[in-house]
Amino acid sequence: MKKTLQWLSLLLLAFALAGCMNPTADSKENQMQVNTSTQEQSTTNEEKDQSNSTASGQSTENVDIIKDERKGIVPVSIEIPSINVKTKVEHVGTLDDGRMDVPKDADNVGWYKPGTLPGAQGNSVIAGHVDDLTSPAVFYDLHKLKDGDKIIVKGKSGETLTFKVNQSKVYPRQDSPIENIFGYTYRSALNLITCTGDYDPKTTERAERLVVTAELVQG
Repeated sequence: MKKTLQWLSLLLLAFALAGCMNPTADSKENQMQVNTSTQEQSTTNEEKDQSNSTASGQSTENVDIIKDERKGIVPVSIEIPSINVKTKVEHVGTLDDGRMDVPKDADNVGWYKPGTLPGAQGNSVIAGHVDDLTSPAVFYDLHKLKDGDKIIVKGKSGETLTFKVNQSKVYPRQDSPIENIFGYTYRSALNLITCTGDYDPKTTERAERLVVTAELVQG
């Protein structure tokens, strides 16, 4: 519990200090803790099922095991037809201060490579600039996305995944649900992030973060 609280505190601090394209990166350590907890619970449930089956005189040998086949893809491009976005996906990591790095080209987007692959189980995060203070950037119209709009991600081997928007929310820069954006989930989710709100020249920050969440609907 102590480690989890420390992790969340670090994320909240880093997100608060982040720039338009610098949302906080997820923590692998915390994800491992969650996965371990889930695995332990799964083991407990399995033992109970086996015990119940034995007690009723039924064998578990012929019970089919459902496996999760979602592996995800390494993204190279993204297309959002409803807002005329079609661009390359750069692979970015984490800066020394814990923030997510930015793509070199403002017209591209950045996928957080140490995180979840698009299409795999979990929250995959892609961020993009809203503008460069003089002209619109790749996610300038991200706020126009509506429920049901499609997001198409293509992989390096030609694979194509389609996601459907199901939520669009604006959060204060210093009070965003970091765990919901970067943390663990059973879904194959894709979170698109950009800045919004008033620009503060003193901090060189915009006041809010726009987060559009989509879910995999077609492999």
